[in-house]
Amino acid sequence: MSIKKEKFALRKSAIALAVVSATAMSAGFSSVAYAQTDAVQELDEVIVTGSRIKRPDLSAVSPVAVVDAEEFTISGNLNIEQKLAELPQTLPSFGPSSNNPGDGTARVDLRGLGTARTLVLVNGRRYMPSTQTGVVDLNTIPGTLIKQVDITTGGASAVYGSDALAGVVNFQLVDDFEGVEVSTLYDVTEEGDGEKFNLDLTMGGNFDNGRGNAVVYTSYSRRDSVFQGDRDFSNVALRENGTNTGLVPGGSITVPSGLIEGGPTLPNGDTLGFFLDGGDARGFTNADRFNYAPDNFLQLPQERFLISGMAHFDINEKMRAYSEVAFARNQVDAELAPTPAGPTNVVLNPDSAFFSPAVQQALNTIRTDTNGDGVVNGEDNVTVSRVRRRLVENGPRQNMDTRTGNRILVGLKGDLSENWSYDAFYSRSELDRINVLNNDAAASRFRQAILVTDDGTACQNPSGGCVPLNVFGAGNISEAAANFIKVGATNVTNIQQQVLQASVSGTLGTVGSASAPVGLVVGAEYREDESEFRPDAFLSSGDVLGFNAGQSTKGGFDVTELFTEISVPITDQFEMWGAGRYSDYSTIGGVGSFATALKFKPTDKLDFRIGYQQAVRAPNVNELFLGSSNGFPSATDPCSVGGFNPGTTDAALCAATGVPAALVGNFTQSNAQIEGRFGGNSQLIEESSDTFTVGMVFQPNENWDITLDYYKIEIEDAISVLGGSVNNVLDICYNQVQDASSAFCQAITRTGDGNVNIVSVLNENISDISTSGIDFNVNYAQNYDWGINGEGSTLSWSFRSTYLLESDLTPVAELDTVNECAGNFGNTCGTAQSELVFNSRVTWSSGPWSVSSLLRYLSSVDDDRIENNNIDPNTLVVPEIDDEFYLDLSASYRFSDDFKVNFGIKNVLDTEPTALGGQQEQANTFPSVYDLLGPRVFLSGSYRFR
Repeated sequence: MSIKKEKFALRKSAIALAVVSATAMSAGFSSVAYAQTDAVQELDEVIVTGSRIKRPDLSAVSPVAVVDAEEFTISGNLNIEQKLAELPQTLPSFGPSSNNPGDGTARVDLRGLGTARTLVLVNGRRYMPSTQTGVVDLNTIPGTLIKQVDITTGGASAVYGSDALAGVVNFQLVDDFEGVEVSTLYDVTEEGDGEKFNLDLTMGGNFDNGRGNAVVYTSYSRRDSVFQGDRDFSNVALRENGTNTGLVPGGSITVPSGLIEGGPTLPNGDTLGFFLDGGDARGFTNADRFNYAPDNFLQLPQERFLISGMAHFDINEKMRAYSEVAFARNQVDAELAPTPAGPTNVVLNPDSAFFSPAVQQALNTIRTDTNGDGVVNGEDNVTVSRVRRRLVENGPRQNMDTRTGNRILVGLKGDLSENWSYDAFYSRSELDRINVLNNDAAASRFRQAILVTDDGTACQNPSGGCVPLNVFGAGNISEAAANFIKVGATNVTNIQQQVLQASVSGTLGTVGSASAPVGLVVGAEYREDESEFRPDAFLSSGDVLGFNAGQSTKGGFDVTELFTEISVPITDQFEMWGAGRYSDYSTIGGVGSFATALKFKPTDKLDFRIGYQQAVRAPNVNELFLGSSNGFPSATDPCSVGGFNPGTTDAALCAATGVPAALVGNFTQSNAQIEGRFGGNSQLIEESSDTFTVGMVFQPNENWDITLDYYKIEIEDAISVLGGSVNNVLDICYNQVQDASSAFCQAITRTGDGNVNIVSVLNENISDISTSGIDFNVNYAQNYDWGINGEGSTLSWSFRSTYLLESDLTPVAELDTVNECAGNFGNTCGTAQSELVFNSRVTWSSGPWSVSSLLRYLSSVDDDRIENNNIDPNTLVVPEIDDEFYLDLSASYRFSDDFKVNFGIKNVLDTEPTALGGQQEQANTFPSVYDLLGPRVFLSGSYRFR
């Protein structure tokens, strides 16, 4: 048996043992006498996310998942997003490994519908946005203060407003803390790198004879970097070989030794291309590609400082004043390989001393009358289609994001009468993002410095202190030349939000035979969002070679809303619920949302619920006003050898749009990433959605609760880039529309060698998105009269799962083409979307000890071209990403009521991701989905002074 197969067998055996053990414990122990009746507590009446009407958790009208504070503690997660990404209801989004793409934020994405369609709340109220899309950076939320996280996935726009098409994630924070608590966490990988450290200090107490309470929280966190070169699976950028039979070292055609594209033939018959020492050259081969992987982060470094405070004071028996303040400073750096300079239509001096005689002779054959004197001679230069050079002498490109934000909230709440209460608050938040880009190069200076005199000692245009730039050969760029072309940029974003909300809630008496009264909430809200992105002059001019050029973005909107919610018990077994919201936006005008649900409880052990919601999402500032900017997503050119599909791809259209006829279906795409131009659209209209849910809650006894829910969400006029992505536009043009005059083909431009130059994909209301699935969750808790030192013990088991039935995108309604993404991954669907995801935690506690295991499972996913492009999987190098199991083990010991220590190992099985070629996101995989760094060991502790 091979080592790989042995490891796989051991993994499967360990997993099987864990599952069997958990099942045996929960089944076998059920026959043991139940001794400690206080372990399974009855639920108090609370306001559960998804409704402002008070109700028990499991009786919510929409599917609600709850993650308590203990789950964060025993998981050893420094960052909140890592725990949320483990939940079956979420699709992992930006996090610690989001280097490119990434922007330094940490996000949550419910149902895979996009982070802009997931509303994040803190204590049931909007929190400070960190991007111009309105997304909340989870790095700004104080993790130690989390009491629990409620996740409503049935949609909640009618209750909470726009942005909640997919659902709501509500962080409930501790607001009645007493004492002083210090907690810390240290985490390191098995390799001894990627250290994480966190130190928290929480202070709080009551005052004025218990009428008030104040809590102050401070936190410092640091995360060290890990490079892709530090792991075997990511230290080489991979691609499919020319025959699609295996993965080979890939990388970029932009190399440190320099390359001329579209050059003449050398005297020896080679095409002028790849440069050698002494200015000589030969033809370029794939073996010459530059491996950019080692210079990229696999784990981004981070430094974070948080301060937050909460207070409340009872002015009298019927009025409480409350406040929240928060300050966050978070720096997350990204790092990319040195600038891949590749300007087109470059003017060169063929007589330059930078070139060998053979190269000079070849270039002389394409000399033209560049000085306009009517004579072609030694006074003229030459123009080549493109010069490529990896500017290693400049150092790696650095992208440093620092976000500094603050938020203040003040409010009043209390009782109007025995049955009616009120709540009103005002909040204001502001966030500044400073984005510093280092070690790039100016395109204009590159062109100026590369055009030199015959002896190569001076620039033909010496203005601005030009220093000759020799890019033709490895190590030829002098320090002075590197400094002349090197530029940096500092970009500033300011985001402001104000919210004013007031509501009253209460009961109206009973209806029919019901013993519970009718519950009603009515309220109004005013919100104002404004933001501005001010790019550096170099960035806005487009005079950069290694970073994405972009224009300024400035805009805002305000919205006035009226909302109501009602719960009507008809009998003690049957309840009707409804919610409505009218919103008047300054950008799109008046829109409405409503939701309704029925809940039927035939017995005290069984609940049924069914709901329907019609909701809208208004376009955000980024979608409306984004200035033109460039990005480099992974995409496949259908006209290249790796993307051409005989019988489907229009070869004549490839030739008509700029691919030399002889190269159609034969040339190798120069880079796996294709440049796209992105931008806002002030004519966008709102998205609209329909959400349907049906489910049941079964509680056979006080030890068990089981929930089963079906959901279906359909979004129309979904806002996205043209076609849905750069890759989709290429596919639609050459494989579907096949019309050179269509908007999709017109969006594509190519260079002289046939490669795609850029694809323009501005924001549009493209078409439809739909997703559906089934959630199945089980919670079990049992107390026993045996345990450590004769003490009793408690066994708890939770199982959370989602089976994804569909995840479809229709990028163009008139084509009636549906991209099916459930169970798929790739350049069309993006992040891998497993059809079955589950996690199961078993925890046993006795006396001061608690031990726990978490088993997570992701089912296998297929290359999206198999289902969406009818590609034979046997022709693909990696047609499938294997299913993955992750096992985490942890334990805690409580020395006293005030001192507790936790320790554990994450990814005990050392599960590594499946290596991918061109269908990857980054690092030869999907870093947010799959564990990258191997086993991690963590140790945390907390001590409370009373």
